[in-house]
Amino acid sequence: MLSTIFLNKILIILLMYVKAIPENCSGCMVCETVCTMEHFGVINRYKSGIRIERKSVTEDIPHVCSQGNECNYECIAACKFDAIEKGDDGIVRVIEEKCVGCRMCELACPLNAIHIHEKMAYKCDLCGGEPKCVKYCSQNALQLVEG
Repeated sequence: MLSTIFLNKILIILLMYVKAIPENCSGCMVCETVCTMEHFGVINRYKSGIRIERKSVTEDIPHVCSQGNECNYECIAACKFDAIEKGDDGIVRVIEEKCVGCRMCELACPLNAIHIHEKMAYKCDLCGGEPKCVKYCSQNALQLVEG
């Protein structure tokens, strides 16, 4: 029974990603704040796995990794240091020890979902299956897509 529950959780994560709905985004950047607090215990938008791009006074666009659901893993193919990989759970992760901050993944990503800061790539890792950005987005600009 335990193995069935575990396998079901892995299957759900394999099919999970955060979808951005730009027309709902207010540009409050709460998503960036909760992301960095969850992962690093600091508020530093440059380390966030999600990035808000301010296009104009009234247009803000969230950029977040689709875990391969809306792309063809261009970041993995572009990395010559094998610092980005898709795990058995389906989550695309940056391996910090291998990343040199060369920006090839950032340039290759069609979603603008990878960002380099202090020679390190940052992207969404789904917070282990419970993305905090989705939980705290008051405008419903981020949705957790499962299955």
